[in-house]
Amino acid sequence: MLTFMAACHILLLTLSATPSVGTELGRAAVFGYEHDALAGGPLACTGKDLRPGQLVCAHRTLPCGTQLLVQNLSTHRIATCRVLDRGPYGAQLPGGRFVIKRRLEQRGTWRGVVDLSPAVAARLGMHRSVARVRLIYLKEKAGEVRRPVARLG
Repeated sequence: MLTFMAACHILLLTLSATPSVGTELGRAAVFGYEHDALAGGPLACTGKDLRPGQLVCAHRTLPCGTQLLVQNLSTHRIATCRVLDRGPYGAQLPGGRFVIKRRLEQRGTWRGVVDLSPAVAARLGMHRSVARVRLIYLKEKAGEVRRPVARLG
């Protein structure tokens, strides 16, 4: 009998082999805590504020409303969430300085692939504010490339 984790692993392997499924590996951070100085204002895709318990995330290029399957590579826990905001925008310059990068052509290397709401982070068992994750999502159209959006408020 397969365990739940083994079944999820098989599902991940199956989905990642499907041409219409996209995957990304990278860092995830948490946004939207009650006293988060960098969070605030309405979510870019809905115009509404983030509510406690909402399973949402911020991604630079995926279309608003895209459903993601997120796996924490440390805990192997899996959660689902929906893209309802833009980000993360934190980037690092070659000298190590941290800057905000909103457009692809700006200097610096983006540090994360996704920002997660506290509810998603809790489901993934994130014990720190940053974790390595795998994102799995259905592509909108085969071969379509999306550029980062510079719209903020």
